[in-house]
Order: sequence, then structure tokens, then C-alpha cells
Amino acid sequence: MLETTLLFIVIVPLVYGQVDTPKATEDVVIRMGNYLTRISKDTFVISVSRGEELIFETGRPGDAATSLEFSRDEKPQHVTKLTRVEKNGNTYILSYDTTHKDVVARVELQAEENVLHVKSWILDGSASPTPNAAVRLAPSGDWFGGGFQGWRDPLVLPVNDAHIRKKWFLADGNTQGTPFWYSTKGVGVWIRTPFDFKYSVNEEASGKRDGLLRIEMPNSSELRYDILLDSDLNVLLRRIIKEIGYPAKTPPADYFRLPIYTTWVEHKTEVSQQKVIEYANNIHNNKLPCGVIEIDDRWENHYGDTEFDSAKFPDPKAMVSTLHGLGYKVTLWVHPFVNPDSRTFRDHQDDGLLMRDHSGKLMLTRWWNGPATIWDVSNPKASAEFRRRLHDLQSQYGFDGFKFDGADVNFMGTDAVPLNNITNAQYSDVYNKEATAQFIYNETRVGVYSQPLGIVQRLIDKHSVWTNMNGLQSLIPEAILSSVRGFQYLMPDMVGGNQYDNDKIDKELIIRWAQASALMPLLQFSWGPWHFDREAIDRAREASELHIEFAPYIFELATRARTTGEPILAPLWYHAPKDSDTYRIVDEYMVGGDVVVAPVVTKEASSRDVYLPAGHWRDYNTGESLQGGKWLRGYSAPLNRLPLFVRDSSPLIQQLKIKAGN
Repeated sequence: MLETTLLFIVIVPLVYGQVDTPKATEDVVIRMGNYLTRISKDTFVISVSRGEELIFETGRPGDAATSLEFSRDEKPQHVTKLTRVEKNGNTYILSYDTTHKDVVARVELQAEENVLHVKSWILDGSASPTPNAAVRLAPSGDWFGGGFQGWRDPLVLPVNDAHIRKKWFLADGNTQGTPFWYSTKGVGVWIRTPFDFKYSVNEEASGKRDGLLRIEMPNSSELRYDILLDSDLNVLLRRIIKEIGYPAKTPPADYFRLPIYTTWVEHKTEVSQQKVIEYANNIHNNKLPCGVIEIDDRWENHYGDTEFDSAKFPDPKAMVSTLHGLGYKVTLWVHPFVNPDSRTFRDHQDDGLLMRDHSGKLMLTRWWNGPATIWDVSNPKASAEFRRRLHDLQSQYGFDGFKFDGADVNFMGTDAVPLNNITNAQYSDVYNKEATAQFIYNETRVGVYSQPLGIVQRLIDKHSVWTNMNGLQSLIPEAILSSVRGFQYLMPDMVGGNQYDNDKIDKELIIRWAQASALMPLLQFSWGPWHFDREAIDRAREASELHIEFAPYIFELATRARTTGEPILAPLWYHAPKDSDTYRIVDEYMVGGDVVVAPVVTKEASSRDVYLPAGHWRDYNTGESLQGGKWLRGYSAPLNRLPLFVRDSSPLIQQLKIKAGN
């Protein structure tokens, strides 16, 4: 199912609407149910209307870019006029001249009631132009979706307000990234070519932002995409997620209920058996709820051998036994990399288990721990050997599961030759299928179409800063984007961030971060609140206890997602798609349809404005009944309070410890 989603678009005869008889001297007009699509005869412009309203349009003459532009003879070139239209059933093949006499463009269109499938080529016998498209943002309302916006770049929503310089969609994302965008007018653009691609949003042109989403497909001669049409955001997203597939299974209830503590920020690569035990004792002695201790990077003697460094971990079995005795599950960080100094690298030169390059030698890439090759997980024998090693770690030492890292698109080099024909854009999904999904306690960080696997997806490493530059203010918008993309079993990154590049976690930041994460599906800590004072410990414990209190509701939503595809975590607009006041709210989120969470994400703030969707709500902190569909201005939120609201008609009202006043 996964590979089919990536590789094919099924050609289905049109059974809806009518199509005007096409002529090359006229615009091509296609009637699709409630929609009318027009393809221009002069240049290549697609426009879609619902009734009298224009709801979608690609770049047109006068914009900074149009679709199917290219460079030839060191000059910019573009499509000029339509020269031929062929109709084969409900597929339309359009031929265009260009400004270069030796180059033509070809477009294939297939229309259904609420989707237009588009394939496009720039045909040049002496060069390989990059197929591309430009979409005008303004006609479709506010846009959302896409992938991770940047390691140190601001995350801005709606996408109309963002300025994203040209980058690789997956390779520069390093996290979950299903390639579709969607708008408040119920329009979606879904890239179907199964390769990574370059894109930009609002590039600078003549001193101003160009108002375009631009797509370039350098690794393929064809650019394939769908233009999806529906009544609103919610209906459109449900349709997309249904096509991708609902999660086939749900992780254990205790994984959702109890926080995870990982050694990464606390010890980085200096982790050792003694430090793990001390870390666990600090958690236990401070009475901090915890279900899983996760041992992160640098437990191996050599990357790829899956063997403990005996100097740092003299008795891993005893360590795991001690942690189990404290009531904790134990998971271990693993990855697909095999470094050249490992025995595995030396022993598997010729058996096809490790990724090869075009010369037949082992492919080399570079990851954050040096040069390496990777397991060729497209080879069933390689996947089986990788899993065998992990099962051996479980049977020998007692580990309960694994944190799967790596498998990013950019680590499968352009010269990689996998045994089976997968692209680098598909590697992470195959890795997740063959490895991550095979273990009950799992966690991964990458995926394009891994949603049906029902695995836990962690957001990319966050910086220990307040801003939307991959800090606390980016946590909620990134989480809701990933969640409505179908990654329901979402783990926000570690509370407080990772302390990279001289960033430092302070007391206020770790408290507000814990509150912001408290009602997300899974909750993960690393830097211990005991590094500050008793208040920090108490606030972390309160956030954990709040998470536990809502865990039955969250797990109910997690289980329900297997049959409905509904997100656990969602932006306000998902549950109120016609309420335009919700479109630009990026610092609140909903849990199911009955809970609104409005964390404080601004340094030194003790109040904030809160928007509640239409309906009757109960303030969790005071018990006060409130009318929705409007703003609560200046809502009091001192350091010990998370603004939290429950729908008055929800069964949760009877189950929760809502404060006095109810």
C-alpha cells in the first residue's frame, strides 16, 4: 500500500461533469462537478473556480514566475502558446511551444469530480530542463501544510506570511514531511512524483515577496501533482488522510500515559551506565512520574556493531534490571548507519546487506557521527539482519524497545543503488516499516507516508529558545501540522529543547515548555528540573500529572484514529473550519474536539489572550462557564497555570478534576 501511494497515480475514467470540446486556438475548459477549470492557450496557466469565485490559480504572465519556465542558451525561457490538444477519454494531452525553437512542453490532465491530476514535462533533446510549477497563494485563501520550515528559520503560519528560500523539501526537513499543502478555501496541492524536490514560498522578486509557492523536480523529467478541491479544510484533510491510510495499530496505553525521560540533553554522548542509574534515581527520588527511560547516543563501541562499549557500560543487563526494578521500561537509541571502523562494515562488503553505489562498492554518506554506509532496508535479508541484532539486544539485556534515529532522505546518496527500486524519498518509510514498526515501544523522527504504520513520531530536535526559530513558539504549529498530516501518535521533542549551540534551558522556559507539551499525545523530558529548584520540580510534576489525568481521553482518541483517521492534536481551525478567527492562531491547540489548550509561550508573560471556538466551555482552572466564539482578553496565566478549557457538553466534565466553581 505504501509503495503504491508513492509510485502510481491510477488513471480512472471521468464519470462526473462535462468537458467542452477542446481546440488549440481556445482555452481548455473542464467542468468538474461544482468546479470549472480553465487552462490557458497563451502560456500554461491553470485556474479553478467554484461558482463565480476563483479559488486556485498557477502563476500567470506578470507574476515573478509561471509554470514550466526553464533556461536555455543562458537565457530564461518559458511556455508561449498551445499548439495541440488531444482527448483520450477523460485524459487531455496539451502541447505547448516555448520561447526556444528546439524546446516544447507537454502537459497531461485527468479530471475527476474534485481533483485534477497534472503531469508536466519540458522536452529538450539536448538538455534536461527541470520540470516546475508556480502556484499563486492569494486566490486560495490562507495556506497551511508543507514540511519543516527550518533549523534556525522562523516557522510562520499561514504559509502566505512565510518567506522560505529555495530548499529541498525532505533533505532539508529532516523530519515528517508529506508533500501536500492545503488552504482555507478547501484547495490542496499534492506532489506525487516520488522524489525529493526543491521548493520556495514568497521568494524575493523586485524588492517584494512574490506570493508564490514554487516547486522544482530536479531528479525527474516529470512533475506530477494533484489539485484537490473540497468544501473546506476539514473535509479536504480527511479525504487526504483516508487515501494515505489510517494507523494499523496503536502503541501501548502506558506509552501515552506516562512521561518518557531520555538521557540525551542530560548527558549527550557522555552517557554511561553509572550516569543512567543516577539519572533514574533523580527522577525517582523527586517523585516525577515516568514510564520509560531512554538511553541515547554513544552506548556502542563502534557505530553499526550494536554492541555496548564495555568501558562505559560494564553490565548492561544489570542496568536494565535496576531500571525495571524502579518501575520503568527501558528503550535504546539505534540507527541505520554503519561506520567504516566497525566490524559490520568489514564483514559485509560483498553480501548486499549494506547500501552499494554505482561502482558496486559500499556507498558512503556523512552523518553527524562521521562517514558511514547504511543498511539497505529494501533488501529483505538486510532488514532481517538489522532486526535480528535488535532482538538480540532485547533477549540479552532486557530492553523493551528502541528509539529509531537517522534514515533521513539525504543519507541515501544520489549514487546509492538499493537492491529493490526505491528512491531516497522512500527510504525512511521502508526503514520505518521494516524496523520501527516491528517493535511495540518505538519512536522515530522521519517519514513521508509512514502514517499507516501506527508508530510514534517525534518532532525534530528543538532549540532551547523561546522564539519560533525552532524553539518553544514553533512547537505548537509544527505539532499540529504533523498531526493533521496523519501522524497522530505524536511526541513533541524533549521539554526545554536540546541546548545546542550555546542555548541554555532556564527555569521559566522548562516550566512553560512542560505545560505546552502536557496534553500532547506523548510527553518527553530530558534535562532534569532538579537542576533548578523545588518550584521547577513541582511544575514539571504538575504537567506530568495533568498529562496522566487526560491520558484515558488521549488514548481513546488514539484508538479511534485507527477507524476514523481523526487527529488527536489539531489546530482550532480543524474543528471550526468556517471560523476565520481561528486561521491565524498558532499558539493554541485542541485535543480531540472537546479540549482547548492555550499555553504561555512568551518569556515573562503572566497573561495571554485566548480564543474559544463556538460553544459552551468550562475553565479547567476555575470551573467558570464561558461562551465560545470570542476572545478572552488578558486571561491570567501565572507560572503555575496552564490555560485549559473543556467543552461543557463533553463527558470529560464528569471525569476531570475541574477546580472549584463547577
